[in-house]
Amino acid sequence: MARKQSTDSNSGHSSVNRRRFLKAAGAGAAATSLAGCSGGGGGGDGNATTTESGGGQDQGTTVGSTDKPTLEIWLSYYTEGENKKKYTDKLVKQFQNKTGISINITGVPYTDVVTKFRSARAAGNVPHMVEVMTRPGILAGGAGMVVNDLWESSSLADKASDKVMAGHKVWGSQSTGKEGNLVTFPLGFRPYFSAWRTDWLDQAGIDPSEVNHKAGSLHWYDDIPDIYDKLKQTEMGQKKGFYPDTTGMKQSDEEYMSLYIPQHGGSKSGVVNITGDEAAIDSKEARKAIKMQKDYVDNGYFHKNSINTGDEEATTRHWAGKQAVNHVQDSTDLWGDYLEEQPKAMKNGDYTWGLPMNAGTKSALAWLPSLGFIADGFSNQQEKDAAVKFMEWWVGDSDRAVKNAKNLGFVPVAPEQIKKEDFFAKTEMHKEFWRGAALKTLQNFEPAVIPAVPGANAITYEIPRKMHQRIMQQGVSVEKATSQAAKEINQRLQKNS
Repeated sequence: MARKQSTDSNSGHSSVNRRRFLKAAGAGAAATSLAGCSGGGGGGDGNATTTESGGGQDQGTTVGSTDKPTLEIWLSYYTEGENKKKYTDKLVKQFQNKTGISINITGVPYTDVVTKFRSARAAGNVPHMVEVMTRPGILAGGAGMVVNDLWESSSLADKASDKVMAGHKVWGSQSTGKEGNLVTFPLGFRPYFSAWRTDWLDQAGIDPSEVNHKAGSLHWYDDIPDIYDKLKQTEMGQKKGFYPDTTGMKQSDEEYMSLYIPQHGGSKSGVVNITGDEAAIDSKEARKAIKMQKDYVDNGYFHKNSINTGDEEATTRHWAGKQAVNHVQDSTDLWGDYLEEQPKAMKNGDYTWGLPMNAGTKSALAWLPSLGFIADGFSNQQEKDAAVKFMEWWVGDSDRAVKNAKNLGFVPVAPEQIKKEDFFAKTEMHKEFWRGAALKTLQNFEPAVIPAVPGANAITYEIPRKMHQRIMQQGVSVEKATSQAAKEINQRLQKNS
């Protein structure tokens, strides 16, 4: 499960673990559910060895010979459960046996990776590659290596969706100061979807095909008000504490600004511009998006206490029938939560899956599982070639793409893999989720991303949270609140530069 940026500048991360909140069986549960559902798995072979090192790192196994390069790779998901760990160990060993290239995997929790990387960089002992899905800011300040030539020469360049790579280029622009640069290779794609309760829809007389992937992306102004008004008039909608939807205003969920602002035509990085050197939270597009949040709370479309309702609460409310639609965070991982916690409802078709909404622009926040190439980590071309070879082997092969989906929850970055592999249409439920919502989002939406800038915790979470509090609790106008937020973001950007 993707971990969000910290909401506590002292701890490095303090948001509630979503699985613990939902009382799932552990961080590896979603992967287990995915594997169980698909009738497969990536269990280890028992030969990998691990040790607990200081500072929260989970040291993986080093495999391979010494006559070829050894790649040091940090993976945060590796610490999230035994199934993910075993799957990765098995994958690494297979690659080593095939190529003779050594891979040393070190598990560094999402909560620790920023601090650990700063220390490693100061000591001149950085890895070659680091997982940066929720911590792209570590690539800033020259840490990331420009890999455009490596990418274009790889077989992945012909397979990966150009739309997905556009999101990676935002990170490259912000971390290097030059638009069009790449500093990451994709492992997969984890977009936001909409999950609708069919019982609410039935009471409102709305056919699922009017809101799910068959309807395409619904427009926040042209489509949603009519749908939400109908939902409000149902028996369920008239109950106290029941709402059609909610929104991301809780501090741990402020990355929703990278959802709404791009949907309104604003920056693909939400609160800052794509080069990461100026605030974008006070743009006309951003102000329209933030005003929509407030208006939809006032109209009863979003939970009246959205300021304190996060995605964990939204999911439990959705399961309890108190919310008609849930914008599913980390879509493929929470798909595992739904499978585990709502197996009967999933089997019975009590949920139907839709695309992200839009406000005129088909761009929406997505987590981008990826490996950042660290400039100081590579000493020769042989190491660079080995890194590309590993990524091609891991991500480009269709069979492994299926296993990555089962065990790691990654949507393949190559649309053809979803179209051709049987797993993605194993049941009607799989077909609707993977070939419906996942594939169409991959094909039609350009990913927006959280900022890859220093001080991203404050910029992505703390400052927008204060802005929302001023608007929702203190009656400050959207214009004044966004101007203040922009000032604070620019001060932080200037300080960190």
